[in-house]
Amino acid sequence: MTAKISARNLVKEGWQQGLAALGPNLRWLCLFALAGGLYSASLRLDGNLAAPLAMAIATFGAGIQLSRGLYSSLIGPRAGGFLALSHANLAVYLAFLFFGFFIGFFLLILPGILIEAQGKYQLGADAAPELVQQAFIEMLPTPYGFVYLLVAAAGFAVLAYFALRLTLCGAATIDRGKAHVFQTFPWTKAHLKPLAAAALATHVAPFAAGLAANAALQAVVPDTALGYALEGAAGILLFVPFLLAGHGMAAAAYRRMRPEAVAQASVSG
Repeated sequence: MTAKISARNLVKEGWQQGLAALGPNLRWLCLFALAGGLYSASLRLDGNLAAPLAMAIATFGAGIQLSRGLYSSLIGPRAGGFLALSHANLAVYLAFLFFGFFIGFFLLILPGILIEAQGKYQLGADAAPELVQQAFIEMLPTPYGFVYLLVAAAGFAVLAYFALRLTLCGAATIDRGKAHVFQTFPWTKAHLKPLAAAALATHVAPFAAGLAANAALQAVVPDTALGYALEGAAGILLFVPFLLAGHGMAAAAYRRMRPEAVAQASVSG
């Protein structure tokens, strides 16, 4: 029998425990923001590819260390874990890159197919971008546009489904000392509804707020090297609520969904 998991409790613990984990990991957050600021500034160095690459690697490493520290604060201190968590994150990025590429590619070519099927516009290979955009906008309120939006929603649903199924991979990797990615799939199988509901409050909402704040920030920062650095650092800091609540919810879900907890609940029940 599968124990029922409350989305409300996941949200509550995610925010409370995530915020509590900020203090012990403030130094790693500062390092992450500093690396992000330097990376943003390095992108504006004309003709220099080594600096952005080096800073991208440094930013990735700082982000992994922050994530490792947050999970250790949330589920208990664990030795090591940096390389395992790096491995797990890279595997997740590659998986989403793989699925995202095919979904994105299909969504890029689908409008041309639908516009041609509609027959209102005849767009050749040399069609002006303005004409293509106009044809696409006029197609959206039609049944052809509905088909496009339906396919786009299906593509997003696929990515969201995999994101939910991978909710536990970071916490499991830190707790068990080796990379756990698709091994956590069976653990979330019966809990997609509470995970999805909790993710709206701990992942989607703070991430959307961070995107909006970052867009507003880009409009006011000066067009200088210092401005780019501040934009990169502040851009990371604006997503701190997303990072804290996301890690907190994932840790709370892991405590409930890991096989040992499920087995113990079954025996107690």
